[in-house]
Amino acid sequence: MAYYNKNPDALPAHAEPEQAAQMMSDHHDNRPTSRPLPNQGGYGKPMSPRPDAYAQQHQQRPPQQHQGYCGGGYGQPPPHNAYASPPTQHGFGQRPPPVSRPPPTPAPPAVNGDPTLYPLFKAVDKDGSGQLSEKELRAALVNGDWTSFDPHTVRMMIRMFDTDRSGTIGFNEFCGLWGFLAAWRSLFDRFDTDKSGNISYQEFQNALAAFGYRLSPQFVQLLFRSYDRRGQNAISFDLFVQSCISLKRMTEVFKKYDDDRDGYITLSFEEFLTEILRQR
Repeated sequence: MAYYNKNPDALPAHAEPEQAAQMMSDHHDNRPTSRPLPNQGGYGKPMSPRPDAYAQQHQQRPPQQHQGYCGGGYGQPPPHNAYASPPTQHGFGQRPPPVSRPPPTPAPPAVNGDPTLYPLFKAVDKDGSGQLSEKELRAALVNGDWTSFDPHTVRMMIRMFDTDRSGTIGFNEFCGLWGFLAAWRSLFDRFDTDKSGNISYQEFQNALAAFGYRLSPQFVQLLFRSYDRRGQNAISFDLFVQSCISLKRMTEVFKKYDDDRDGYITLSFEEFLTEILRQR
């Protein structure tokens, strides 16, 4: 059997990293943490914590609901940590002369996404369409060593977060995608025990076991080599995400046919081909 538990329906949803992180924390409560998460905003990394001055200034405000993260709840939204305070109101006589004022910064669109991500979104939106193409999105997503994301991973992100099926990513969808990758980055950093910036075979094997899979070493080796695109015996962040999500999807397809949950299924040739095509 490939299932880790006797009840496969209890397996964690491997594409939802916050659930995997909760499961991992249950296994690591008595172990020292490897290193603190980065506290600077980066591509696919969590944002920095909110300054204390901001928290003190707004501690009397009632909590607000932020619902601008698209993609069906993938990952936790990036912390709303850098909202600027309203500009100081100048009297008419104090306003600087028009020639000395810089041009106004374009305001984010009227959506519920995180406005701190809007400058990045605008920077990669080269044609100013308000939508990111696959090429533009790839320019925004890089690994820890500044290599671009694998094209297939970028297309996977678009399929997951393109809620209006336009083939592109709008600002609100971009915010959801960013939060999803930030949550996966936290998991990646925890499994990257040697802090190399990549996942080795042993680290990959540990990750799959933590996610609830019971797989033979031979299959894990085959899966690892399939995503070791550079032949360096290591998997980068983007390919780690791609491999885990792909494995989760294949598991869901298998479970659809495994009615008695014995780890074996029977399906016709056309059913097999249909499922393969749906995964493309």
